[in-house]
Amino acid sequence: MMSVRDLRVSFGAVTALRLDNLDLREKETVGVVGPNGSGKSTLLRVLAGLLPPTSGTISNLPRPGRVVLVHQEPYFFAGSVRENLAYALRLAGQPASVVETWMQRAQAEHLADRPARTLSVGERRRLAIARALAVAPQLLLVDEPLAALDAVHRDIIKNELADFSGTLVVAASTADGLSYDRIVRLPE
Repeated sequence: MMSVRDLRVSFGAVTALRLDNLDLREKETVGVVGPNGSGKSTLLRVLAGLLPPTSGTISNLPRPGRVVLVHQEPYFFAGSVRENLAYALRLAGQPASVVETWMQRAQAEHLADRPARTLSVGERRRLAIARALAVAPQLLLVDEPLAALDAVHRDIIKNELADFSGTLVVAASTADGLSYDRIVRLPE
């Protein structure tokens, strides 16, 4: 079980995150909800190892490479959608031949040869999630995956996330219709 105790993250005099405790069980789906500025994205960055806490302890996180963070505004490298997926798979030691499988799962076969940086917000998010799932992380952290999306993209992303078999932590401003084992509410 992964655990967080007495976590604080401050930027100068501003405390961006206060979380007394959080336990994440293996293969659990947890929604982290709270208003803007409550520290949801900060928590994900700390769990991903991208931001050190100011104080507190985090224990039993998966080793680097087994944790993936999907940002609210995902980053793609220059090149096609197919090349972006193939790169992630190569880093994970998987064959490029499975790229087409992941394109199908994301319902994005028609986007394969498009420059990844030209995709719409919904297309970017669903492909970023497909890319994250393709590398089979143990812990998947997803920031606001359904924010500002149409119903079609929301349904595709909900289906993608429902198939994940590891531990999933989703940050959202409100309960967003995803299926959670439990919801953790961050204070303002």
